[in-house]
Amino acid sequence: MEADGRNTKLLISESYKKLVLLYPYGKITIKMITDDAGLIRPTFYNHFRDKNEVFEWILQEELINTLHSLINNKMEKEAIKMIFVYFGNNKDFFRRLFMITGQNSFKEVLENSIAGIFAHILENHSNKDEKELFLTQENISKYYSMGLVYIIKMWISDASGHNIPAAEDVYESYIFLITHSLLDYID
Repeated sequence: MEADGRNTKLLISESYKKLVLLYPYGKITIKMITDDAGLIRPTFYNHFRDKNEVFEWILQEELINTLHSLINNKMEKEAIKMIFVYFGNNKDFFRRLFMITGQNSFKEVLENSIAGIFAHILENHSNKDEKELFLTQENISKYYSMGLVYIIKMWISDASGHNIPAAEDVYESYIFLITHSLLDYID
């Protein structure tokens, strides 16, 4: 994509982020986004199908691409930690996006994106000699993705705002959770 297209997408995404923090998601229109970005409405459709595609693009650009780079450099633990740091730094924005329900909800998009990250990790570390029965790499990736997204949603959706743990603490709790079995809690 040429630089002008990327710059236009950045303008749209910055406007989108600002409006998500100011208005209920259902009230935000394409016209509001383009007016705030100083663009005309047809320009939006040259780059995105709808508002939901904007949050997909933001997620891809700001997080997923970075995670793939870390994984490609054998920094899987850092990639997982980066997820918590990123959401910790953008709590208010993502808290609002988690409120979107229905088809193509943010939660669904995030689960699919994180499942792709976990699949990438598993591909890099898979033992081709292992028998894969029900627990395929795809099933394992989805399982861990759903758990991670649940933890993030629970963490950043705390409406009280009091004593919300830091990203590092939530990351450590998540690592503890995924490295221990439910059976570890049973005497």
